[in-house]
Amino acid sequence: MKKRLLALLCVLAALLVLLIPWSYAAGTYDGVYLVGVNDTVLLGLINETQMPVRRGSVIYAPYTVLDNKELDLSYALNRSGGTFTIFNREGSLIFQLNGSGAADKKGGEYTQGIITRNGVVYIPLRFVCSFFGLSYSFYNLVLPDGTVPIARLRTAAATLGDAQFGAQAAQLVAGPLAQYLAAQATPSPPPTLRPVVPTPTAPVVPTPTPSVAPQGGDVSFAIECTADDGFSDVLAALNQYQVKALFLFPVDTLVQQDSRVRSAAAAGHQVGLLLTGADPREEFRRGNELLGHILRYEATQVALLGDAAAADLGDEAAPWWVWPGNTRLRTGGAATQARSLIQDISDRGDAYVTLSSSTRTAQVLRRALPTLIQRPYAINLLTEAS
Repeated sequence: MKKRLLALLCVLAALLVLLIPWSYAAGTYDGVYLVGVNDTVLLGLINETQMPVRRGSVIYAPYTVLDNKELDLSYALNRSGGTFTIFNREGSLIFQLNGSGAADKKGGEYTQGIITRNGVVYIPLRFVCSFFGLSYSFYNLVLPDGTVPIARLRTAAATLGDAQFGAQAAQLVAGPLAQYLAAQATPSPPPTLRPVVPTPTAPVVPTPTPSVAPQGGDVSFAIECTADDGFSDVLAALNQYQVKALFLFPVDTLVQQDSRVRSAAAAGHQVGLLLTGADPREEFRRGNELLGHILRYEATQVALLGDAAAADLGDEAAPWWVWPGNTRLRTGGAATQARSLIQDISDRGDAYVTLSSSTRTAQVLRRALPTLIQRPYAINLLTEAS
């Protein structure tokens, strides 16, 4: 009897440790999230390009989790139509690629959207499970050096309870996680310098050096919709060169800019909020309430209006992603500003360009974009924290 009681207590203790709330995970595995389907851990996601991510309280994973046949789900990516669809015999869930929400074929609309990371669609796991009637659980696996959170998707075919699955998964992921963390901690080796040995050659005729020498990198644009004179021109310039941007609207003017919000979203751009910084959480809540009436959409991207203090916006537990702007227009005429912008982007490598919704911005974009859309630049719509 004592042995049975002791064994029961051990099992209960293991369950309590296994089900530690995920928000208290140990620091060893900060930023690491795992996914399991029924009784299998998806070890292929434990790498830099496939790692699931958390935004606010939502866990997103690459769409490739749907390749697991046990889920009985199919998907279709339509880049030209701007949609990503998940479906089975019972229903379809159609996400907008710009992250503005989803709909089903019965007319239902949902504010929960997908995100895009390095060009890969990431789906919200709990929401997808809820829509298609799958079971979803989220808890910590206990490893010798800490705990790591795992999202588990289950169908009726699952045979293991969460405790049994957790014990088995902890053994399976230890090796791949150690390799992943080691790779993350290993700095890139410095380039090997080869000695230059001068050899007699014919005189070299110097070639002209272009005034702008792009060095390559990723470029993303955000438009602060605070000017009244150029919104349509900026939207037209971006659409002309098929460039998508994050349009940031001040919360206090959302109602007045109703048609502009709709126009930006309809053109496939992302919609975010400009906060004053006085009470950002309340302002964020109010802004999303208004966006819900305008677009049936909830923003996750924010930026600060003007010189507002960034007191709370760096809080990792906050339900937003802060636009990491690092480049703005300099002073001067449109041609000068365009040249300076291209040079600034070249100097930075990865540039997050913040522009106003003015006529001048449209003029600069029409001069700069033909150069920027050429290699080696990659212009991306940034929809999540990098």
